[in-house]
Amino acid sequence: MAGATPKVHGSVTDYESVLAAVLIALPLGTALLAASSLRLESLAATLVAAYVLYVGDLGAVTWALSPLRLVTRAGVGVTEALLLAAAATLWWRRGRPGLGLGRAAAAARRVGSDPVTAVFVLLTVVLLAYELLLVATAPPNNWDSLTYHLARTAAWYHHHGIYEIPNVPSPNFNEFPPLAEQQVLYVFVATGHGGLFALPQYLAELALLVATYLAARRLRFGFAAAVRASALLATFSFVALQATTAQNDLFAASLPAAGASLLLGSPTAELALGGAAVAFALGAKPTTALVLPVVAVLALVRGRRVFVRGLAGFVAGFVTVGMWVYVLNLAHTGNVFGHGGWATIGVAKQEPIKATHVARITDVVYLLIDIAAMSGTLVHRLWIAGAVVAVAVFVAGVVALRASLLRALRDSAAVVVAFVAPVAMIYLGNAIAWFARANGYPVRGRLGNIGDIARLVPYASFGPIGFVLLFATPFAATLAFAWRRVDVRTLVLAWSLPVFLALFSYAHFNWFVNRFVLVPAALAAPVLAIFLRRGIVAFAFLVVSAISIGLVLQNDPLRPVRGAYAPAWRMSQVDAAAVTEAPQTAAALASYQRLVPAGACVGAILDPDEPAYLLSDPGLSHPVIYLPVANEPYEAYIRLVPYVVITRGTNSWAVREFRSAGWSIHDLGHYWWLAAAPHAGVGRCL
Repeated sequence: MAGATPKVHGSVTDYESVLAAVLIALPLGTALLAASSLRLESLAATLVAAYVLYVGDLGAVTWALSPLRLVTRAGVGVTEALLLAAAATLWWRRGRPGLGLGRAAAAARRVGSDPVTAVFVLLTVVLLAYELLLVATAPPNNWDSLTYHLARTAAWYHHHGIYEIPNVPSPNFNEFPPLAEQQVLYVFVATGHGGLFALPQYLAELALLVATYLAARRLRFGFAAAVRASALLATFSFVALQATTAQNDLFAASLPAAGASLLLGSPTAELALGGAAVAFALGAKPTTALVLPVVAVLALVRGRRVFVRGLAGFVAGFVTVGMWVYVLNLAHTGNVFGHGGWATIGVAKQEPIKATHVARITDVVYLLIDIAAMSGTLVHRLWIAGAVVAVAVFVAGVVALRASLLRALRDSAAVVVAFVAPVAMIYLGNAIAWFARANGYPVRGRLGNIGDIARLVPYASFGPIGFVLLFATPFAATLAFAWRRVDVRTLVLAWSLPVFLALFSYAHFNWFVNRFVLVPAALAAPVLAIFLRRGIVAFAFLVVSAISIGLVLQNDPLRPVRGAYAPAWRMSQVDAAAVTEAPQTAAALASYQRLVPAGACVGAILDPDEPAYLLSDPGLSHPVIYLPVANEPYEAYIRLVPYVVITRGTNSWAVREFRSAGWSIHDLGHYWWLAAAPHAGVGRCL
């Protein structure tokens, strides 16, 4: 009925929901039409190409519109509509090519006819469905996301574009490559709130899984082995945990993986897109540069034509999307990495106890050891069960299946490896620690995330199966190459992880290096198919992986399924704050929400490692201005903002200044102070 008031769900009207859906669909439609126009060989290749185009689209559009402060619904809507029209015109002129759904349906039937592969796919679908539920409902509470990933995105949202945010508590806000957050920024603008903050990471996981399958097939692995390799990747602790956060490691890893899978193709446009994808990765995380030698060698072994066209795409992608943060850093700080965390990532700390590359690599490997959330009892029961199953596999192979003794022995040995992997992690950790001490460089910190659920998220890596297979991949591929079972392309990708670790040994030690290692792991993931050809062996790895990832998700402290604040999909933002590494932020946030009216502009004087995003509100209703803390007259703040949140850390002295200026001071749950101006109201940021 004309003039009727739209129906409201929460704070979003039906009209706004439709508009948000349209704005999200526009770049997706553009990418799919443009990728279809390339007439690639399969649906998988088209989807990977579409993902690269989608990332490039949002990156280029948000960069281009930011100087004009047009990263708004109107600005991105008009721009994306024009791009969609251009893509549709190209698609029409190319003869309206399809996506290859017929071949995809045939592939689905092949999965259904293979019980082992079908179980792999079923587990992946269940994992992805659970993660999607969290993406759609769970509030953010990953600490890095709260301290700068989402905090800077919220600032860009209110400014209507990417800009140099003044007086930020951490250089990370301005100096870290922003491409992942540019994807989040588009979602914020499209929806008008922060609810779908994890959508870009989730899409990155989907793209990574498809790229893994595509690369495995192009490396001439069988259909079943390629599907299993992709599905196994979804069970790695790190992949499943980060897919529902606003961090950028999964996003960064998806781009070199997508690039490599496209560089294994043949059409010119596909090769150029492969190079562009690798360049885009540099716009998300500088450590992706450590896999550039692997991708370059992969292109070189395919021939001069592939290398030249891939390089052309790389240059184009870097110029249009990847390089601008480095240009801005150079202009503002005189260093392409700025003066924050990434400025030292390429410089080794020459400490006497850590003077060698071997010592630093030892630290990294030690930190990657991961038995997920398995108890000691379960670990030992698994290896006992593995021994029993291995004997059964050997007997069945020889007696029932009449396999050769060598094949039966090989299958049973592989089954043992799957079930023994968790207990092997514990003994391997002890061995590494002994070796390091014996050679004068004891490993730093504790053994990965062993035995401590609270450390599950920050120190999770690939689970026991992922660790064993990823480190075994280069050796297995080398033997297979020597026996002429695989070609040199497979060998190059298989050695991604050792090459990355060797190059990273020149950088300083970082407690979260396991996140960086996801990039070479994603490149090597297609070669996991080498272990998954035999159904019984693949099933053994699947069983242990399923147990591992099930326990990881069940015991995830940030996304609880049981306990006082569970389940995660029903948590409020205050509940989500209560299960972070600083649970006192929950009381602070509750007080903040009670004292500060919706829509009020808020000033902030914070320390670097504080969850600044919480001040924006899940609905992004509070514009936040970061205030200077030195050489500024505090009387000027009254004209800027009606409320100021003040840290209890280094700059807590500011409370005295506001109190002496007549502001009222409120205690926010013993975590922050809130200064309210006399007669404070909603106010506007000036």
